Amino acid sequence: MADAEVDLASLVAKIEQIEQQQNLIKQYFSKLKRQLDNLTEQFNNRPELQDLEILRREVGELEQRLDGRVAGSDRSNFTKTHKPGSVDDIDIINREIEKIDRRLRQDQPKQTSLPEDSASVTASTPVEVVDGQPTNQDTVLSPVNTNNVKSAESESIDDSVEESQEPALSAEEFLKRYEEGERDFSGINLVGINLSGKSLKQVNLNGTNLQGANISGTNLSGANLIEVNLSAANLNKASLEYAKLLNANLSEATLKEANLNYANLTASNLSAATINGASLYNANLTTANLTGATLSQAKLGGANLTTANLNGANLNSANLSAANLTGADLAKAKLTQADLSSANLSGANLTGASLVGVNFTNANLSGQNLSGLNLCGANFSGSNLCGTDLSLADLRGANLNSANLEKANLKEAKLDGANLEKAKLTGAIMPDGTTHE
Repeated sequence: MADAEVDLASLVAKIEQIEQQQNLIKQYFSKLKRQLDNLTEQFNNRPELQDLEILRREVGELEQRLDGRVAGSDRSNFTKTHKPGSVDDIDIINREIEKIDRRLRQDQPKQTSLPEDSASVTASTPVEVVDGQPTNQDTVLSPVNTNNVKSAESESIDDSVEESQEPALSAEEFLKRYEEGERDFSGINLVGINLSGKSLKQVNLNGTNLQGANISGTNLSGANLIEVNLSAANLNKASLEYAKLLNANLSEATLKEANLNYANLTASNLSAATINGASLYNANLTTANLTGATLSQAKLGGANLTTANLNGANLNSANLSAANLTGADLAKAKLTQADLSSANLSGANLTGASLVGVNFTNANLSGQNLSGLNLCGANFSGSNLCGTDLSLADLRGANLNSANLEKANLKEAKLDGANLEKAKLTGAIMPDGTTHE
């Protein structure tokens, strides 16, 4: 691929990333607005306000009764018209006032206070979003950090949701409602629920709390799981094909042999997750957080991992053929015997990565810094290594047949037993420091 094409592909990827970040910011403010509307509705529907309105009407009626009687005659005539022993109007008013006072005292314990975090939020101070940015100058929010999905914003949202959530729904009640045709369960509390082996196709669980839930073997293909909390959940062998998991929290979840083909995991948090043997063909993992995740033998062919964070991830023997890893962070990642054939690693960070025996056939590694790495037995056949820094690299037994090594730096590299047949070496710096003609 020419340098211009590489730059264009990188620019397109950056534009897509910015658009996705803007969508996430809009979703965040939409969630804030829903919470604000809920708080406003709760405030306006307080029972003590209804009681106070009733009391106001009763006081008004008493005032009208008193004003009507006094207006018809002067004070002396008013007192003369009452027979001895009749109930005095003043006594009636006094009794009504006592009744009002008692009701106010009874209602006092019923008053509820709003959460501290929302005490300063009112319906009169809406937040307007234009192009993914708040316009209210009084509202200050940190930008979304898509490489760390557990950001300050998402934490504040999760905390406020957990405070206001109802008790966890039982599996029996949930399944009954699903069987009756209900599909929208967004935002409900399903902490620790056991839905193992159930079929829940097309269900809407956006924003739902499924922390620690057992969903092993469950069919959630096509499900809406945007911003869902699945931290520490069991998703082994679950079917999540075509599922929407944008900005989902899957930290420390287990997804062994799960089916995530074509799933959208943009900006999701998969840190420390166990994804051994899972299938993620053509999945979208743009800006996903996979730090410390275990993906050994995972199938990621054609997956989009643009600017994903795979720092320290275990990808031993994983299949990443034709995957897009543009700008991805693979520092200290374990990629021993991984298949990266035809993968795009332009701008990726491979510092300290373990690449022994990796298949880089036809991969794009142009401009990469592979200095000092152990690349013994790696297959670079037909790969693009133009301008790549391979100084001090261990390439013993590596296959560089037909590789493009133009202007590559091979100074002090170990090439014992390496296959350089048909390799393009124009302008390359050879191990002895000379430049190849």
